[in-house]
Amino acid sequence: MASMSSATTRRSFLAGAAAAAGHGFQPGARRPNILWIVAEDLSPDLGCYGNGLVRTPNLDRLASEGVRFTRAFVTAPVCSASRSAIVTGMYQTTVGGHNHRSHRDDNYRLPAGVRPFTHFLREAGYHTSNLERVAGLGGTGKTDFNFQVENVFEGKDWRERKPGQPFYAQINFEETHRAFKRFPAHPVDPAKVELPPCYPDHPAIRLDWATYLDDAQHLDVNVGKTLKRLDEDGLADDTVVIFFGDHGQAMPRGKQFLYDAGIHVPLLVRIPKTYAPAGYAPGTVNADLVSAIDITATTLRLAGVQPPPYMEGRPFFGPGVRKRDYIVAARDRCDETVDRIRCVRDRRYKYIRNFYPDRPYAQPNVYKDVQYPPLRVMRDLKTKGKLTGPAAAFLAATRPAEELYDLEADPREIDNLAEKPAGREPIARLRGILDAWIKETGDQGAIPEKGRMEWDKYRAEVDGWCSQTNCRVSKIAGGMKVDCFGKRAEISRSCVAPGGDLLFEFRARSTAVAPPALRWGTIENMAGAGLGAGVSFQADGTWQERSIPFRADGYLGKLTLELGDAEGAIEFDWIRVSRKGGGAVQQWDFA
Repeated sequence: MASMSSATTRRSFLAGAAAAAGHGFQPGARRPNILWIVAEDLSPDLGCYGNGLVRTPNLDRLASEGVRFTRAFVTAPVCSASRSAIVTGMYQTTVGGHNHRSHRDDNYRLPAGVRPFTHFLREAGYHTSNLERVAGLGGTGKTDFNFQVENVFEGKDWRERKPGQPFYAQINFEETHRAFKRFPAHPVDPAKVELPPCYPDHPAIRLDWATYLDDAQHLDVNVGKTLKRLDEDGLADDTVVIFFGDHGQAMPRGKQFLYDAGIHVPLLVRIPKTYAPAGYAPGTVNADLVSAIDITATTLRLAGVQPPPYMEGRPFFGPGVRKRDYIVAARDRCDETVDRIRCVRDRRYKYIRNFYPDRPYAQPNVYKDVQYPPLRVMRDLKTKGKLTGPAAAFLAATRPAEELYDLEADPREIDNLAEKPAGREPIARLRGILDAWIKETGDQGAIPEKGRMEWDKYRAEVDGWCSQTNCRVSKIAGGMKVDCFGKRAEISRSCVAPGGDLLFEFRARSTAVAPPALRWGTIENMAGAGLGAGVSFQADGTWQERSIPFRADGYLGKLTLELGDAEGAIEFDWIRVSRKGGGAVQQWDFA
């Protein structure tokens, strides 16, 4: 890419290049159908990638019949930013889609000339669809773009196309997104899980990881159903199948971070013999560096469509392939947590730049603080002075401005070489690459975001108790106050402890808000399906103590106190969880 001095220059280039773009389709040419199967929050934790604890026969077969890529990386470690990049074939930082779930209500548009890649396919005669709740498949229809755009897809099923019309279709599966659930047919044994060294060896963390791997098996079942439907429709021999993850695993050092656990994803590509391009060999493993935006450019080329000149993705099959010497990824605001991190990764080294080194890695984040049991275990161990090693570094009050890892010697990215003699040459080289990339691509991450997302405005925490929707928690003298603003207000907290017969107890007062119910989740059922109990509370302004018995099987993971639909405030003097028959689990005095 030619050097560009500013984001304005980049946008001008985009407009001019887009105007010159043509689809390159030759009338009468036979073209393949193309199916994307997209998994959420999935690292390469599959049988075909060497994980012997999971059974993923359908994905393993897809890998054996196609090409398995071992160095595929997304450009952002969170869904909306990553998907905004993939649908355009552009870095999310170039098109302004870098802040998580931004621009949902301000009519923000892509730079002039930039369009979703499906527009080019449609102009070339393809039917485009996003499979949503198709009978027997369960696709979610997720798009999650950080900009406003119309007509990304024509339909919700490839069967809606005209006779003989080639199709592009995608189906999104959410199984590996939290909350995880067990796979009864072949449950992964927590004792056999190999935990990364950045996590303490704790039974609750082992169980959580096993449940994540179980969901990879649920995912495989759905992939099998999708491939079977292709076979039943007689389409397998004419359909390119591309399977990949939208970003890495939903673990404390994975999703939302630029370590490989957050950006390294599985990528499997199966191309029928009739359409096999140069460089494709079924049953092989490809160790080239690939960016997720390259999947987009490759898809266009396989369809006979020339990727537009502005596109930053590169085809990895076909004539004139330009292999990457490095990949770049970026993290910006995620939920209510403002951050800016960039990384450059080549085949051996990873360079990370933290633009806010004065802030901890684990800044408060309601989503993670409620939904990630491993993070709660780590926070609790830190409070007790028992957290050590890499896990303690992740929860430290600050972080280094720069990080460098030798991925051959240190694939888990633990030993930071940034200030060591061994890192002097690679950090200088990768630092220069990142500086040039920021300028050349017009990285918009340095531009302050205007306003605050509507769904983030209530997010707050007091001693780990979190508000997210229609209420806000705040600390008051000797207690916690919750201001409720309407329908379905609730507060939640991650609470990891051995289960059994328990009591949820609190002392509170209110003249308007009467909590109607308690819900809880276990590590094996964090969604809390079927887990709930009523609460009897009178909003008469007096202090009242309540004790609600409940049972958590396995490990308790999460507590949610429903606050109802009333507007007003409720004050809590204390909340605690104890064992039925005696024995405290945890107490919050809000002192």
